[in-house]
Amino acid sequence: MPIPRPTRLLLSGLAAATAISLTAAAQAQNTIIVLDASGSMWGQIDGISKIEIARDVLGDLLQGWDSSTPLGVVAYGHRREGDCTDIELIREVGPVEPQTLIGEINAIMPLGRTPLTDAVRQAAEELRYQDEPATVVLLSDGVETCNADPCALSEELERAGINFTAHVIGFDIAQDEAGQLSCIAENTGGTFLLAENAQELSQALTTVTAAPPPQPVIITADITLRPVDAATGQVLSGVDWTVTDTANGNNVVSQNGTGVLSATLEEGAYLATAAMGDAEGQVTFTVVPEANASYDVELVRILGDATVGAPAEVPATSVFQVEWTGPDDQSDYVTIVEAGAPRNSYNDYERTTAGSPAELAAPDGLGAYEVRYVHGQTGETLASQPVQLTPVSATLDAVSETVAGGTVTVEWTGPDSPNDYITIVEAGAPAGTYNDYERTRAGSPVEINAPDAIGAYEIRYVIGQSSRTLASQPLTLVAAQATLDAPAEVGAGSDVEVAWSGPDNTNDYITIVEAGAPEGSYNDYERTRVGSPVTITAPDAVGSYEIRYVVGQSGRTLTSIPLALVIAGATIEAPGEAGAGASIEVAWSGPDNHNDYITIVEAGAPDGTYNHYERTRVGSPVTIRAPDGLGAHEIRYVNGQSGRTVTSHPIQLVAATASFDAPSQANAGASIEVAWTGPDNHNDYITIVEAGAPEGTYNHYERTTRGSPVTIRAPDGVGNYELRYVIGQSSRTLHSQPIQLVAATASFDAPSQAGAGASIEVAWTGPDNHNDYITIVEAGAPEGTYNHYERTTRGSPVTIRAPDAVGNYEIRYVIGQSSRTLHSQPLTLTPVSASLELLTPVVPGAFFEVAWEGPDGHNDYITIVEAGAPEGEYTDYDRTRDRNPAELRAPEGLGAYEIRYVVGQSERTLASLPVTLSAAEASLQALDEVPAGSVVEVTWTGPGAWEHFIEIVPAGAPADAAPLTETRTSQGSPLQIFAPAQPGDYQIRYRMRDLGEVLIAIPLSVK
Repeated sequence: MPIPRPTRLLLSGLAAATAISLTAAAQAQNTIIVLDASGSMWGQIDGISKIEIARDVLGDLLQGWDSSTPLGVVAYGHRREGDCTDIELIREVGPVEPQTLIGEINAIMPLGRTPLTDAVRQAAEELRYQDEPATVVLLSDGVETCNADPCALSEELERAGINFTAHVIGFDIAQDEAGQLSCIAENTGGTFLLAENAQELSQALTTVTAAPPPQPVIITADITLRPVDAATGQVLSGVDWTVTDTANGNNVVSQNGTGVLSATLEEGAYLATAAMGDAEGQVTFTVVPEANASYDVELVRILGDATVGAPAEVPATSVFQVEWTGPDDQSDYVTIVEAGAPRNSYNDYERTTAGSPAELAAPDGLGAYEVRYVHGQTGETLASQPVQLTPVSATLDAVSETVAGGTVTVEWTGPDSPNDYITIVEAGAPAGTYNDYERTRAGSPVEINAPDAIGAYEIRYVIGQSSRTLASQPLTLVAAQATLDAPAEVGAGSDVEVAWSGPDNTNDYITIVEAGAPEGSYNDYERTRVGSPVTITAPDAVGSYEIRYVVGQSGRTLTSIPLALVIAGATIEAPGEAGAGASIEVAWSGPDNHNDYITIVEAGAPDGTYNHYERTRVGSPVTIRAPDGLGAHEIRYVNGQSGRTVTSHPIQLVAATASFDAPSQANAGASIEVAWTGPDNHNDYITIVEAGAPEGTYNHYERTTRGSPVTIRAPDGVGNYELRYVIGQSSRTLHSQPIQLVAATASFDAPSQAGAGASIEVAWTGPDNHNDYITIVEAGAPEGTYNHYERTTRGSPVTIRAPDAVGNYEIRYVIGQSSRTLHSQPLTLTPVSASLELLTPVVPGAFFEVAWEGPDGHNDYITIVEAGAPEGEYTDYDRTRDRNPAELRAPEGLGAYEIRYVVGQSERTLASLPVTLSAAEASLQALDEVPAGSVVEVTWTGPGAWEHFIEIVPAGAPADAAPLTETRTSQGSPLQIFAPAQPGDYQIRYRMRDLGEVLIAIPLSVK
């Protein structure tokens, strides 16, 4: 459609100016215009499509073009739907013949998607942007729809290009989409403009293509700024700088963590600010062109005010509270020190970040102290308060005599300061000496382990902070006594019950060791805390031993008794012969020591050798699996502690036999029933393998524990195979029988032609092996390829969904075990079509009906989307399987849309119907005046959706006011509604309840 004449005249004049300025700019560097020709360019502005407006603006531009000035044009989205590679170089960069280029641009017809990122990249590469200055002018009415990042691309082009610039014009785009386009211009130093109509589009082109103004000559001076400590005059480092142009308030320099600052500045007045921690300084200066200068900036510490509050008197070493106020800067703290202590002195402290009040532990001293608030960064004391430390005392109450190594109960009183403790040490030991101890925070009394040595000791209350003894009490430690009662002789390795008496100190224990073993030796042991008697496992060696009561603290033997260990006896009762690999019942008697076990090994095997075994603790008899070997073996009773054989019993292992009753021939992949006899040992199994396969080879198998017969799946290969009975323990083949596997056959009864995406009924014959299936794939597709499929276990026939693409295909019967195609039949998939018919008007936000014809494939649906939306997009939809006509709710936005029939399998649009959503209109006619409570007849026009009502409300009521009476527009026109029962002024309204909008209202007077 041509643009109306007045608009054309306006554009022609503006475009002429644009052509002159663009020519001037193009003389500086080559230019390509990138034109959006995606489907959305059919959208209209003032009744004219955006593509027509763009064609006319560019046409007028080219009419005034200097043909010797190089220019190129790239377009995208104009040749194929849904193709993100649809980008075309309409005209290479070079001299322009205007009429020819206008004709090429006018031939562009919007159709597809918006791959603007790749289009800009292609234009930049066409301009050789890495070697020469280059300009791209992008005209687009939408954002990227091809999964690319235009912002990242523009950063890449700016980094790699030689003076690369991209100007961007957003033509009739939404505000929330502007960011994705504007970053292209911002990242490359270009200009981003919005245009909402033809005039603004022409003005935007004029702006982005205008020749740049000449750059003014700027004369500067070098300025040096030194940060100086105001107190010491020392030049500082680690300073944060800001330099501000006082004429406009702009920061011209920002630099952190540096020292002396050097900068080149233009003529003018400036303010320099230096900051470091709690110190700050400023200087103002004026820059005179070519007059270099240096300035010192003095930094002065700015410390906040603080207060501290604490008791006037505090017991030494005690914990007390300090309330404080202050700047609470990082690292500030509250501490207590001697009165007049030097700067940076501290004892216990608390960071102010922990809040107020803080808790401090007073030093272990007496006299004048002070609480300080210290500024952590500078060490300055911001506030202090004197505190007098007063004496503290303690008492101890405990026995005066106890056994060495025993436990002493100590009652105490004292300051209970942090880390104070009670301990027992030798009388007169230096301050700070300790043995076992207990913190006073555990409360009174405490339990302390006395040293394991006799003599004079003392119990001490010790200040944890200074290790000073605050109180002490003497304690005499005397020798402890113990007794042991146990058999004088037991079997080696057996469990011995020992009754004992003794001090039962912490960690005391009973053990059995060789006679005369060094102090601290032990074997198996039991703590005395478990009580008397205890059970100890004796060593598994004959000879002279002793049972010892050992003090756990020092490893000292308190008492001992002798013990003789003699050989323990055992017996085994079992058969003298059994089948190799069989399970054998063994009755036994013996010491049944911890971890003793029964096993079967080759005759004469070294001690400690074992195969399958059972612990004697399970009782007698036990069941043992014999090795899968022939010849002389022995059943052994083994001592679990040492691996020593206590006794043994000879047994001869003889060969077992097996047999099969099974077919000699079967179909490859078939399930075969095999009756068998055999030893049925643990984990024995039946399998089918290739003839002569190595021992241990298996395919599908069944354990013999399943019983006889078993069902085995044959391999999916023709040829000579064998059935094997395999011993599970050793993977040895006990028996085999040959079986010939022959090829299975299959057939189809199915159509040779069908519509793409259709559901096809396939009758079949075939072996119906485990997991066999029917599928449809492209002709010649590799083995194992499949699309939708059905298992043959479903029976015949099965229904298969064909792919949604025309061409040559094949129906395949596939062996599930190997994915081998057993049979195939060709199938041609032909195009399918659909049509749509709008049955009711389409109103924003309202339901409407669409009649359709089409293949009605699995999951096919009808939907409404914006015109030109990518394939697969949808809003409200209706499956074709559900109903015809389909019922959809229209979007609430206005503009160009399309109704689509979409193939559910591939999201392909099979048919579309364009619709335009415009503002809803309505009309109302009724009597102006009616009696109260009477019936009012209302004639109306409007969308008539289910959620729309004719209602009566008080005059002037808001749009969302609850109606007094109402009737749905679905009742048709005219409709009847009751007038209110109360006289007064009212309104009859047409209201779209779903959108909250009143389309029209007329007055009604009720008498």
